Amino acid sequence: MGQTYWQKLKAGTSHPTYNPREEGYGSATEWAAMFNVRMGFKEASAHKAQRGWKSDYKIIAELSGVHIDENSMWAEIKSAFRKAALNVHPDRTAVHGLSKEEAGEKFRDAQAAYTMLEDIYTIQGRLPK
Repeated sequence: MGQTYWQKLKAGTSHPTYNPREEGYGSATEWAAMFNVRMGFKEASAHKAQRGWKSDYKIIAELSGVHIDENSMWAEIKSAFRKAALNVHPDRTAVHGLSKEEAGEKFRDAQAAYTMLEDIYTIQGRLPK
């Protein structure tokens, strides 16, 4: 068996179709790492400053179509973020009709807003434990 999908991905030689018989499934650690990639606070702050928006709530609300504000519970924000992420994910361009570049930028907007809100809720002690 040649390189696994994950090894090809790291090397930049992965192909668009995934064949688990040829490439394997990867370890549990590799799978967990792929799903836990998150934007850091500094990166989110820089992205927010570059894009110049004021309200993190408004960004997620616009991208998800769900109303959230300062009084929203964390579960509502998390749900709205997930919906926003699905609505603008770059791999779902056929569903939402955006180009990969536009979708990628909107997806980063949603990630940055979510990261900023997570920090606010953590400071305020409003995140569930």
